[in-house]
Amino acid sequence: MDVKRLFLYAFLVFLILTSCVNLDIINLDGRSGVLVSSVVDGDTFHTVRDKVRIIGIDTPEVHKSSKPVGEFGVQAKQFLEDFVKKYEIYLKEEGKDRYGRVLAYVFGKSKDKTYFYEEEILKAGLARPLIYFENVDPELTSRIVSAYNYAFEKKVGIFSKWSTAPILKNSSNYKSYIGNIVFLEGKVSNVHQSGGMWEIYGDWFTIKIREEEYDYFFKDYNLYDLKDKIVRFYGELWDDGEKPIILLRSPNEMVVL
Repeated sequence: MDVKRLFLYAFLVFLILTSCVNLDIINLDGRSGVLVSSVVDGDTFHTVRDKVRIIGIDTPEVHKSSKPVGEFGVQAKQFLEDFVKKYEIYLKEEGKDRYGRVLAYVFGKSKDKTYFYEEEILKAGLARPLIYFENVDPELTSRIVSAYNYAFEKKVGIFSKWSTAPILKNSSNYKSYIGNIVFLEGKVSNVHQSGGMWEIYGDWFTIKIREEEYDYFFKDYNLYDLKDKIVRFYGELWDDGEKPIILLRSPNEMVVL
């Protein structure tokens, strides 16, 4: 390829990229319109310019990282892929995280109707709430809480296994269930709150609740009342190397026996 053709090719690529960036700057009631170039999982995607982490939700992993691959992760990723294909996508940005990802609430627009993505995927039971105080939006966070409660009531997605999930009563083979949705059953020996985290200690497991989820879901629930009771806790099973762990999001995920 001669120099002139190489220059022309580079110029055409520049025009294409520039036009994409221009399309990436639209507005919907103060929200930025974006072009989604690829989807990572149910709560993360790439635009032409940035990597976006969706605020308010946590979807099951599709790739092993600090957390295991989880059930319904593939379905959550597909839900986001379908959402960004079906609607025009707009963001309400809330800064960036320590990894440089844009933090944003996500909306899809179709004709005269706008859909709040976090609410839609939560109602489908394919995500769990992950609230941060610095990003709380009074209206949107309330909708996140209601959507998660809706998924539990309808027993969809992650709650569809409510009647069939394995009930683990000791630590003998729990590692074979890592990443799966299970019940952990045992006697609660202690309840402790420190450093923005509540911890419920069972006789062979630990249940953790982030301060934000506690404030939005457990504010009328006295966790200390669980001490010395036999309780089943429902959720995705993690491992700290010594004990099984479930990160609880709602009192709906507890059954006191």
